Amino acid sequence: MREFLKQYWNALLGLGLFLSVAGLSAGAVSGVWVPIPLVLVIVGLVILGVWLIYQGQFSRGFWTSRSTETGTNAIFATVSVLLILGIVNFLAVRTSARLDLTETKRFTLAPQTQEIVRNLEEPVKVWVFSNQPSGIDSGLLENYQRLNPNYFEFEYVDPQTNPGLVREFNVGQIGDVYLEAGEQRQYVQTVGVEPLTEAKLTNRLAQLSGGDRLTVYFLQGHGEPPLVPGAEGSVLKAVRALEDQNASVESIELLQEGKIPDDADVVVIAGPEQPLFDREIQALQDYLDNGGGVLVLLDPNTNPGLDDFLEDWGVTLDDRIAIDPERWVQGFGPAAPLVVDYGTHPITEDFGRNYSLFPVVRSIEYDEVEGITVSPLLFTSNASWAEKNLEEGPDWTLNPDEDKPGPLVLAVALSQPVETPEPTPSPEAEATEENTEEANPEAEATENETEDENAEAEVSEENTETTTDEAIAEETEANVEEETDAEIAEETEENAEAEAEEPETEAEENTETETPEEEEAENEARLVVVGDSDFMTDSFFDGQLNSDFFLNSIQWLSQGTEETLSIRPREDVDRNIVMTPQQARLLGWTALVTFPIVGFAASAILWWTRR
Repeated sequence: MREFLKQYWNALLGLGLFLSVAGLSAGAVSGVWVPIPLVLVIVGLVILGVWLIYQGQFSRGFWTSRSTETGTNAIFATVSVLLILGIVNFLAVRTSARLDLTETKRFTLAPQTQEIVRNLEEPVKVWVFSNQPSGIDSGLLENYQRLNPNYFEFEYVDPQTNPGLVREFNVGQIGDVYLEAGEQRQYVQTVGVEPLTEAKLTNRLAQLSGGDRLTVYFLQGHGEPPLVPGAEGSVLKAVRALEDQNASVESIELLQEGKIPDDADVVVIAGPEQPLFDREIQALQDYLDNGGGVLVLLDPNTNPGLDDFLEDWGVTLDDRIAIDPERWVQGFGPAAPLVVDYGTHPITEDFGRNYSLFPVVRSIEYDEVEGITVSPLLFTSNASWAEKNLEEGPDWTLNPDEDKPGPLVLAVALSQPVETPEPTPSPEAEATEENTEEANPEAEATENETEDENAEAEVSEENTETTTDEAIAEETEANVEEETDAEIAEETEENAEAEAEEPETEAEENTETETPEEEEAENEARLVVVGDSDFMTDSFFDGQLNSDFFLNSIQWLSQGTEETLSIRPREDVDRNIVMTPQQARLLGWTALVTFPIVGFAASAILWWTRR
């Protein structure tokens, strides 16, 4: 009988556990704990309590048995593991710390994106017109929103249920993405076939918050790389990258124009093969004297005729090329150094230890010039040197008599304050002076009237003294003195008001004088000199940080904000392997036949030697 009851009591344990777990699961999934989930939990706990009481009262040695100890330990261990997992998940949800191990950091927003989003000055909203939200797109937009939740938000819109918004944004097809900031709206891309990319979204965001559009002129007419597609040595990728940054790119021939256009923010001199004329150099100098920015990219073994122009800035071009046997581009040799060391400057401050490549580059020397701030940007390794004898290649060796040991400087950034002429008086200041002059005659007229009145009073006093008795004379004299005192008081008040107005006029003049000085302190001429132009051609523009160095140089030369001077977001790299049928068969034989045979052979040899 005892064994029969024991079986039922054990079944009661299973029933209590089942009801408790069922109630907890139902409440967690539905989010509603009343009434069914709560009733299940209570009934299950009551059954478990009855079972425990029975075991303690009627089952001898239950609490001291080994099975009870083992079961209790298992329960506590299970509860502890669940509690730890809950805490870990709670902390993971509350914090946004992530570790991105991908090559291109595809799950981490670029520094440029982070700077732009964190420094938004007005709310920005992304509208995605799609009825099927993508997890990849939502994850990217959530990363943006996490940086600045108060100024960045996004919303998915079903075009079928919101035809009004579709007409308002002029949506062309399902999947269109628009960016809205205030009254400005801009198309980003169409998602569906391809996901939303950080590069396009950040570029459009920079265009909306970047203010005025930059105008960049590329100098032509001296053998510079062409701006048209398909030509050898084209810089079309650089041009399109500038256009994506909301810049207008134009070509200019200074020999015809005679001067740099007034709307030019930056002038690029990229790899001229023939010397510039004196007239062109003078136009560049005049442009810098007015606070312009010039990017000079000069290849080795060329004579652009800019030696005197650069010498005024303290820069000297070295005719020798940089050789770096420690860090160089595979396939090009030591004459194409990889750069991983950068100077402390807004152009390169976020580059870290990432590399940029410069095929066949000349070194640059510089001297300190009074009034000019110079900052080296690119350095080669300590094992590098500037090689004079190119015929020794590709097995170059350092010759201390002719070569210059490294590290070498491959690029420099220079700036110089610009002296502006004294400002002419503004119309408001002239009007203030005229009003002051008009006020002075009125004061003089008042003084003259006062003197006339005093003279008349004196005459009246004399007449009164001669024609009346002493009492009448004393009364008249008292009245005259009272009138004179009143007039003097009025004159004193007028003078005080005039003196009070003069400091205000002087303060306005001082304010108008200080404003141009502040503008003069902020305005400066800027120059960047690089010993190579191939790095920004189509063949090398996408090489790691090459594009960032070029675009950051343009942004700094335009004297724009430093928020966009950083590493730009990159497109995902396609890692699919494209093979010919012969290569595919070779790979199949290698994996399915060669490696197994080698493995079996090695095993057989090992077995035979041990035998």
